[in-house]
Amino acid sequence: MNSRILALLFVTVAWLGCKKVNDGGAPGEPERSHVSGTPHTDDVVDAWKSAGLSPSSFAAIDPAAYRAGYCSQGSLGGVDALVCEYKDDESLDRARKIIQDLWNKEGVHTGVEFRSKRTLIAVADRTKSDPQGKTIAKAVEAFKKM
Repeated sequence: MNSRILALLFVTVAWLGCKKVNDGGAPGEPERSHVSGTPHTDDVVDAWKSAGLSPSSFAAIDPAAYRAGYCSQGSLGGVDALVCEYKDDESLDRARKIIQDLWNKEGVHTGVEFRSKRTLIAVADRTKSDPQGKTIAKAVEAFKKM
């Protein structure tokens, strides 16, 4: 009987030790962390704030769709914005293709994707709220200065 209790205790301790800790997301969702050596999404949003843009609704999203290590999505005065951090150039290049294909499929007329180190921004005016492209240009310029 003592060996059964000891075995059960061992299995329980092992299970607890292997349990993943999440970052407050959905239960069982793995913890996501920023990619080192490249501008972080939070820093990009802060740069946009400093440039006089009004980033809103920015939140971390599942980066798998863009083959990234970390992604955040929100808007800049009616313009959709995506910021993703990558661990390698190959994944970043594939993401650029994914984004361009998505924009072509949706019929997006005004969209810019731009990279700095291994951070990629994709800014698209899906609702035609930025007809002169001023918000998009300002977002890219602020990102370039980082």
